Amino acid sequence: MRRAKGARARAQLPSRSFIVDNGAYSIKAGFAPDGLETDEQTLSKCHVVPNAIVKTRDRKTYIASRMDRDVTQWSEAVFRRPVEHGQVVSWEAQKEIWDFSFFNTKTAHKDLLITNPEDTTFIFAEHPNTLHALQKNADEIIMEEWGFGGYLRTLAPSLNAYNDLHPLFEEYPSNPPQDQSDLPMDCLLVIDSGYSSTTIVPTFKGRPLQRAIRRLDFGGKHLTNLLKETISVRYFDLHQDTKIVNDIKEDDEDEDKMQIDSQAEDEVRIDYVLPDGINVLRGFSRPHDPVIAAARKRKLKALTPESEIRMTLSNERFTIPEIIFTPSDIGSKQPGLADCVMQSLAVLPPLIQATLLSNVLVVGGNANIPGFVDRIQQELRSRVRSEWAVRVHKPADSITSSWLGGARLASRHLHTVREYGITKEEYYEHGSAWVARKFLHGSEVSK
Repeated sequence: MRRAKGARARAQLPSRSFIVDNGAYSIKAGFAPDGLETDEQTLSKCHVVPNAIVKTRDRKTYIASRMDRDVTQWSEAVFRRPVEHGQVVSWEAQKEIWDFSFFNTKTAHKDLLITNPEDTTFIFAEHPNTLHALQKNADEIIMEEWGFGGYLRTLAPSLNAYNDLHPLFEEYPSNPPQDQSDLPMDCLLVIDSGYSSTTIVPTFKGRPLQRAIRRLDFGGKHLTNLLKETISVRYFDLHQDTKIVNDIKEDDEDEDKMQIDSQAEDEVRIDYVLPDGINVLRGFSRPHDPVIAAARKRKLKALTPESEIRMTLSNERFTIPEIIFTPSDIGSKQPGLADCVMQSLAVLPPLIQATLLSNVLVVGGNANIPGFVDRIQQELRSRVRSEWAVRVHKPADSITSSWLGGARLASRHLHTVREYGITKEEYYEHGSAWVARKFLHGSEVSK
């Protein structure tokens, strides 16, 4: 459409982009590459920062990356997390973490330090169905307090459509068409199972299908809490040691990736050595040793180190993640993950349903649970027509996949960023209501 006579040309968004995937457990952040790079080169610019403020037993407070670097005693540590159920419920805490991680010259990593916000476009990847009041808070902090020159607020799961997923789903396994890897997936169903919730987001050409978005209020936090209760009943009281239990859960995932051949019963069991604050600062898992276990039962302490605090995990390893698929096991009336996916698909035409089922991508921390992706495949396969293909995959790095999609969007799809993003001048000229419509509808929104 021809611009009206006398109308001002729209100011361009700054070409340098900073992407933030603001998760409940961690923040994935970094600058997008200036030119075309491989995914490995791009991911080297992404940094994972804990999204929390922790107070330790000695009453010291640590923010974000300082936690991993300086805290050695995690017993009775208290966490303050600004994100709950995907929503930033404490912008005071969130801003403190962002200031510490991105703007403070003394504490920010050199690759994350933002020195000229007015020359930067801030791409904020948020959780689906965020409340409008919370979105407005984000807009005000990013544009008014920090004064970024450009701004795009979008859904984190939908950014995965901009990754090169065609080889993963074997669309072009050997000889992809030229420039095909730069195009967003036509249809993609993203299951984002993170720390505080699990969301199902169908996308079409990189845009989320809003009416089909669904959320399950179970995530890694709930698995950690259930594991904490189970361990406290069966082994040791760890009710005040959430970080230690979370480490147990994550280490168990790594242990499964390097399982050795053994009897079926021993494959289920692992030994976990808890931190003692002196010799063992961080717990670790190892293959189950039945000899040591038998010796402990007979109280032959000479066969085990005196300082070792150890327990054997068995069926907890597969019964705990089960609550995501069958929440009724713990008394919840929510549908399981597979049922949520079917509810999402039910509002879409059958042709779109079939295409989405053939392109299911699982991201988030829970995608690393051994057997998680295969279980989703089996559950969906049993619920859909036999003639429909069901393909469920996870990317090489399920934690940073959404951030990588945002970086590829900024470096390879600048026209899309300009269509849906806003400049600082537009923000002050048109107001928050227009900004909300702009992020939703792009260039079609009226002023």
